[in-house]
Amino acid sequence: MSEMYKDKLEILQQRIPIGDRQGLALLEKTEGNADEAEKYFTEGRTSIIVNKTGIPSEIALHHLQGNNFDIKQTIKIIENKYFTATELILKKDHDKEEVLDKVFSAIVKKYDWKRTFLNDHDEIKDIPHELYSFVTVMEWLYFENWEDYESALFYHLDMVTEQMRNKLNLPELADALEKARSIAHYFYEKYETSKDHNNYTKATNELRNNKEFIATEEKFILLKPLLEERLYEFVKNNIEKFP
Repeated sequence: MSEMYKDKLEILQQRIPIGDRQGLALLEKTEGNADEAEKYFTEGRTSIIVNKTGIPSEIALHHLQGNNFDIKQTIKIIENKYFTATELILKKDHDKEEVLDKVFSAIVKKYDWKRTFLNDHDEIKDIPHELYSFVTVMEWLYFENWEDYESALFYHLDMVTEQMRNKLNLPELADALEKARSIAHYFYEKYETSKDHNNYTKATNELRNNKEFIATEEKFILLKPLLEERLYEFVKNNIEKFP
């Protein structure tokens, strides 16, 4: 059977980049019809590109032909030409926390920011409002993770709770964080923490045993997954604003 299609295989290989085994298999399938074998080959490769990228088959075939039907190279060209960094992140990653991290990094890279940009309002004042909302909350979450809950209450909290209320529809979380900050302020003032480090230690010890303060932290822990979910949906719903 293979010898029967040897001449046809040479013709087919002049048209498309196909190995002997695959070429003969297609020719056997088409009973020696090289045109049909070529069609099966191109349709198969095109289907792979469409499934992996979601672009129309005509565009997929055009880029396949331009890249000698190299699937890996074709996908790379298509992704660079037709998709933003954020679109590719959403398409390829299914872990939402990882998606948020990568989108944040893409924004930082685009604007060449330092990671402490919330301390320099001039760095973010002119970016789209949607990006401002996203990076403000994300940077605060990073700070809370690096430091601790108590410290994060004094890290640009008003900027953050504004986004939670107005953009992410999480007023309950915003209220809890602001309440926690007020409780902390009360104990810091009560013990005059600015005057002596020992006073600060007394204040924080009492603060961390305060039931109302503990309740706010528990509320934050409870609602944090929802906050991340809202951030993820916020990116999807405003994807045209993201890099």
